[in-house]
Amino acid sequence: MRVKGSRGSLLLLALFVSLSIVALSSVTPVYARGGGSSYSCAVTVTAASGNFYVKTTVNAASGSTLPGPSETNNLNSYQNGVLYNSQSVKYTVSSGTTTSTVTVPVPSNGAGTYSFQSAILNSKGSQLTSCSGTYSL
Repeated sequence: MRVKGSRGSLLLLALFVSLSIVALSSVTPVYARGGGSSYSCAVTVTAASGNFYVKTTVNAASGSTLPGPSETNNLNSYQNGVLYNSQSVKYTVSSGTTTSTVTVPVPSNGAGTYSFQSAILNSKGSQLTSCSGTYSL
């Protein structure tokens, strides 16, 4: 194919630039497009009146926010390593830090080591982070 004059040069230049952009965008890491945000969480547990109160605090990396408009805390509770309760709580997100508190009943056989594992999901169902906490009765 033969192209004449400056019009042909412009077409070739445009083709080269567009192919270069496509090649560079396929090499760019995924986190660069999304801002590179990461999330962390912590679980604190208190016991009173026959219940555990499991508070999960979720944090976005410095300078970023949590994805919204909501998150889900899937909480699994274990007594001496055996799963005894699962709950799922959906809550709204307003900033870079948010908390949810889940009330979990203390089992009738009481004494032992309890662990609580939270999996935090964004509004699309993808896991953002997970964390756990323990409590001994």
